[in-house]
Amino acid sequence: MPTIGTASAAAGVLSTVLLTLVVVLGILVNRQVRLPGQRRAAGISMHRLTSLLALGFVVLHVVTAIEAPYARLNPAVAVVPLISPYAPAWIGIGAIALDLMIVLTVTSLLRRHLGRRTWRMLHWLAYACWPAAMAHSLGTGNGMRAGRLLDLAIACMVAVACAAGWRLAAAIRAALRPWSHRRPVRQARPVDAVTWPAAGLHAERPGSLRLIVDPISCTGHGVCADLLPGLITLDQWGYPLITDEPVPAALASRARRSVTDCPALALRLARAG
Repeated sequence: MPTIGTASAAAGVLSTVLLTLVVVLGILVNRQVRLPGQRRAAGISMHRLTSLLALGFVVLHVVTAIEAPYARLNPAVAVVPLISPYAPAWIGIGAIALDLMIVLTVTSLLRRHLGRRTWRMLHWLAYACWPAAMAHSLGTGNGMRAGRLLDLAIACMVAVACAAGWRLAAAIRAALRPWSHRRPVRQARPVDAVTWPAAGLHAERPGSLRLIVDPISCTGHGVCADLLPGLITLDQWGYPLITDEPVPAALASRARRSVTDCPALALRLARAG
């Protein structure tokens, strides 16, 4: 019969796998890779859903580990490193991983208020969160150090190493690419509007809003064209072309979603006139 210790171990393994998937999906989304048979927006949605699932299983793992009778842990060990009476080093690394996950989750929820540059710098903590979580999984107990679970851990490490190496190679190629071969900077079209955060525009009169794009922030993911195909098309480089027409009332909610889901936070809703 499964025990609370078994549930904690299973939740820990699932958390490790899901965190690996989060890192790989995050790299694919950043490099503008479209999932097979899916729109560009599907990758962002899957990355977000997987992140929430990973956080949920981490919370389940922590709660069941604290409740397990053999470890005798108090709740503080989940967030404060090196205070656990049982395997303090490995439990402490797990606490660091949980702290980093909390920071990543909170800043992702508040990313529009933080700005893209600050959010992006904080989001690099994901590359520290994953190895900390993996080290915690391998160091706490013997379950992940033998048999099929060890094979699973090795597969996770290979997946993240390949994805990170591919992203690093792409960044190096982009840095070495001649300026003449880079995409031209699109000029912003004049818009007679005052920009407002998307959350503050729910009470606007339908048809009084326009979409505008910041050409400096835009990185050409093309997600906006999937979310609003009637208002946004893409040019030959994958950058958005937005019509001058006001956002129809039927598309207002989708327009707000496109503003929120833009990976570069380059879209804004503006009050017309």
